[in-house]
Amino acid sequence: MRKMFDLVYALLLSCLVFFPRFSSAQETPESSQKLLLGAPFVDNAILQQKISLPIWGTAESEANITVTFKGQSKTTTAQKDGSWRVMLEAMAADRLMSVNHAPMGEALTVISELKGVKAIKVINNLILGDVWFCAGQSNMAGAIRTNKSGHYPEDTLAKASYPALRQFVPGDAAWVVCSPSSAPAFKRTAFFFARRVQEKTLVPIGLMATAVGGSNIDSWLNQQPYATGKNYSDLVSLLVGYGIRGAIWYQGESNEYDRRHYQPKLESLITGWRKVWNQGEFPFHFVQLPGIGSSSLDTPAGGDGRAEIRQAFTQALALKNTGMAVTIDVGAPSEHPPNKYDTGERLARSVLQKVYGFKELNTSPLLTKHSIEGNRIRIFFDNAQHGLMVAIKKGFEAPMPTPDAAIQWLAIQSKDGTWHWADGKIEGSELVVSNKNVTSPIAVRYAYTQQPMGHLLYNKDGQPVGPFSTIGYGPELQREAKKK
Repeated sequence: MRKMFDLVYALLLSCLVFFPRFSSAQETPESSQKLLLGAPFVDNAILQQKISLPIWGTAESEANITVTFKGQSKTTTAQKDGSWRVMLEAMAADRLMSVNHAPMGEALTVISELKGVKAIKVINNLILGDVWFCAGQSNMAGAIRTNKSGHYPEDTLAKASYPALRQFVPGDAAWVVCSPSSAPAFKRTAFFFARRVQEKTLVPIGLMATAVGGSNIDSWLNQQPYATGKNYSDLVSLLVGYGIRGAIWYQGESNEYDRRHYQPKLESLITGWRKVWNQGEFPFHFVQLPGIGSSSLDTPAGGDGRAEIRQAFTQALALKNTGMAVTIDVGAPSEHPPNKYDTGERLARSVLQKVYGFKELNTSPLLTKHSIEGNRIRIFFDNAQHGLMVAIKKGFEAPMPTPDAAIQWLAIQSKDGTWHWADGKIEGSELVVSNKNVTSPIAVRYAYTQQPMGHLLYNKDGQPVGPFSTIGYGPELQREAKKK
């Protein structure tokens, strides 16, 4: 009997080897059934913390979809066109122990099932954090590379072991983890921005970089009265809806001659992107253009070159949850200032103050109001509670105070419409402007020119005062002055 039992048992084992086990659904190679995730959902991705998190892709029409991540499991059914989308519940990122800390990644699994057949996708090493959408033209698109002359400090690459700092570029279809070997591919302005934000917050930071050299703002627009632009269609639309913390924008060089007409375009960009993202009025911070070329001392009225487009940036701050990095002191003769360190740092300060709540970090002082006091005009600023100073900046170093120097590029307008170079006296956090030959002044302009260089106005925190005009663009007064 024992031999007979062994023979039957062996026959049963052979059946299990040659015939598949019965199940209600077969797992098959993913290539046998269509299952794709949206472009940003690949290995090493950073997913936005603290929001309802959208995950999307395509599958076979009407397939059942299950998405599993960090103990959550969400299901849906693919539409007739194959598209599907689920929303994961909000999750918080773990605080990093340091910027060099490598957090434990998690796997996200997607299963598509149709008529008893399954397809499975798994993406690995995902972490939660804050994702910043980075767009614009060449000064945002330029990579760090290995040229140390553009780095600060010079050992930036050697120390760039930041496992929780990652970058996604749509054309590359990959999230790159920052290391000394991969850092040269990171966008320079965005890298310096992210390095500072991560250092202060100890939160994983993801950069979605979509900048295109030479692009104008029109190519990024997506709502009436403007036509939908090519860069919006080709790049942004593929990423719309991916959870983000906010956006940073460095563009305007290709629209320099729009001057004041840049303002409605920038406002359309911000409101249009916010509308399609459906994340409310997410933070949007931008770089006010630095100088280029040179400026003449023969025209105290200013208004030349980039003066009005800078004013357009300033006035766009009227939109909620916006911020600006002032860069008039890091310009260069050419279109690509080598100092992206200060640009990134100032973007970071703006975001850290306004988004992350680090109120002690002052950003650039901006004009808040002015008052005419007889033959002088008093100027008031925000972000100047520690006081103002005259200083000069060279390279990457902090501005060097020059208390005995006159403030350059400061002009005052008399009631007859003519402009004169002016004297500025610092009184704590306020600036008093006058000219001994102007008895009835009506307006003040500061750094309202193409390339203001030299002894400029800063707060005691080393942040440059933003260019200003107390009459804004001032077209009416300018026309009146010309008639006289």
